[in-house]
Amino acid sequence: MYIILPWSLDETRLAMALQSECGDTRIDLIRWWEERRLSFNAYVGVVGIVSWLLVLIVGGAAVKPGVDFEEPIAMVEAPFWYMIVTNAFYTFGWIVDVVAFSRYPKRSLFRAVLVFSLVVTALPGLWAVIAFLMTVYTGRKLD
Repeated sequence: MYIILPWSLDETRLAMALQSECGDTRIDLIRWWEERRLSFNAYVGVVGIVSWLLVLIVGGAAVKPGVDFEEPIAMVEAPFWYMIVTNAFYTFGWIVDVVAFSRYPKRSLFRAVLVFSLVVTALPGLWAVIAFLMTVYTGRKLD
């Protein structure tokens, strides 16, 4: 089993993890996906923390004093709900792979799930940076 954490990533480890064999049964295919769940969650978690901090700090700098860029309760609750939904979609990835069983994991499906999750996770932080740049450009803070 290869666990690839963002701070220990190199192309060799990633290639070894994606190219490892999964076996001959659907259970082996599920095991292949589940062995990669921790790495998936680590990537999404790191991007999520950066995105959360950008919303908190950069987004906060984009609005007038006393105005919240994001509702405080959403900043507390949303990350937990997001991880649940993200893991549900990850599980949906291996369900699709099992239904279309061909003895080999769909590595492109795994990559697509990972990339999609990382992009969606980064969007709030990206929006905060864009909002801040708009305030710098226009000279007016958001209401």
